[in-house]
Amino acid sequence: MISVIMPSFNTPVEMLSKAVDSVLGQTYRDFELIIIDDCSTDASVEYLASLQDERVKVIRNSQNLGITKSLNVGLSHARGEYIARMDSDDICLPERFAKQLSFMEAHP
Repeated sequence: MISVIMPSFNTPVEMLSKAVDSVLGQTYRDFELIIIDDCSTDASVEYLASLQDERVKVIRNSQNLGITKSLNVGLSHARGEYIARMDSDDICLPERFAKQLSFMEAHP
């Protein structure tokens, strides 16, 4: 139902893991998390490779494209009816998707 698009470039693993965990910990579970790694050169590459959740899809750009083009890459892989935007250094509250989906469905 929801495709979550998260671009990442050299985001410190401590911050990136909190962002990913906050998405995976949502009360609403019907989503895919598409993380676009924009040619990172730090430990975030190994962290992203270690993710085992079936809802997570990691796409690694072959060259650094910047945030806007990376978001477009994510959009091209999205299968959800709705798109949620997420930064790799942010966290979302556990009911974010449930509340947003409820509002959007009630106000088409």
